[in-house]
Amino acid sequence: MLTDCLTHMGHKMNKCCRIRYLLLLASLTGFMNLVYLTFLADLRDTLELYTMQRSSSSVLRRQIASIQIDADIKAATGPSLSYLELLNLDLKELVQRYMASSQTIAKQYELNNLQEEPQEEQILVNHFHLSRCLPVPFLLIMVHSNPVNFMDRESIRLSWGREDNPVNQGSWTSSERSWKTVFLVGKTNSSKLNNLLRQEAQVYKDIVIGDFLDTYRNLSLKTLLGLQWTSRYCKPKYILKTDDDCYVNVLSLVQWLQEYHVTNGSRPLYAGNIQRDMEVVRDKTNRYYVSVMDVSRHKYPPYASGGGYVFSANLLPRLLIASQEVPIIPVEDACFGLYMQHIGIKPLHNNKILPYVFCDGKENSLNERPLCHLRDPLVLHGIRDILQIQTHYNVLLMTFLPTICSYVDNQSFSRNFQQSC
Repeated sequence: MLTDCLTHMGHKMNKCCRIRYLLLLASLTGFMNLVYLTFLADLRDTLELYTMQRSSSSVLRRQIASIQIDADIKAATGPSLSYLELLNLDLKELVQRYMASSQTIAKQYELNNLQEEPQEEQILVNHFHLSRCLPVPFLLIMVHSNPVNFMDRESIRLSWGREDNPVNQGSWTSSERSWKTVFLVGKTNSSKLNNLLRQEAQVYKDIVIGDFLDTYRNLSLKTLLGLQWTSRYCKPKYILKTDDDCYVNVLSLVQWLQEYHVTNGSRPLYAGNIQRDMEVVRDKTNRYYVSVMDVSRHKYPPYASGGGYVFSANLLPRLLIASQEVPIIPVEDACFGLYMQHIGIKPLHNNKILPYVFCDGKENSLNERPLCHLRDPLVLHGIRDILQIQTHYNVLLMTFLPTICSYVDNQSFSRNFQQSC
């Protein structure tokens, strides 16, 4: 009898706690909505409506996250602020800086209505517009960028691209996990655009400009430019090659690389989304065309997809020798794979790098996926402009507040999506 009474009381207490929890959640939601609307009103004079709509989900998540206190992060003196509170304070400034940038260099490009003339291929990769990188980073991120993509580069700088951004600072940071981002670009036939690009390079000091025309079939030259510059001016432990329409979960990436370095540092690394049995294109009208003189085999050896692959920097001397012995072909990632095969390095498949890039059908596309599916991948393809900032904030929140995704991960609609393709 006493046991039944206690059980009944326990059920009533649990029910009461659930009701109190729901009431508290409702109160917090109302408060957050008020803060959110105030935030939008405050930015009304500087943000376009379209931009606010696209970034609203990120803002709301950060406002909700600001109620969480991270006791591990304390200021040296004075009152302590949690990491999530710092995220909340920093968002408005970053969005304003992004919008301000769109009114400067990028706006000049639009106003001048710069038209590029048809471009011819060139093979000149012996000139740099960026000096050495100090301090030497643990990870160097080489981003292939089109000269006209001013805002793609700016959004990367304001999010995951720069280690010194407040959003990337916390108790997990150390010299062993440092990173630096550089953008690799070629030249154009427009003198005005080239001048704007040089201005940007002088301001940010994170652009390497090669003496070749920036065309698709010159992408292999762009990779070779990065290898040459890194070998001469930078001595990282690891290098990630990616594109300016890719998002890099840089905090998770450097953590994975550090763990790899501790246990397997003596083994050379070449990892990514590995492509196998890819046929060499012989159709001269196809932009992937490669002649029999350059590649005699019918299929390429396995190679990592060009949207994102990471490799050991101590392979640079051997890779540069390989680049002189292996023909340069216009398929950038396959060309790099030929270099790796030439020096005897086998690629390692990592299902967290570009996991959705080859998904077939709209229902499996990146835009249709639950937001929580963006938390674990190390590199995602198809993220541009201000969505770089939004994705970075969302990933940070989901990483440091894992309960946000615990409910979503258990739902049937989420399980219907393939975690990799």
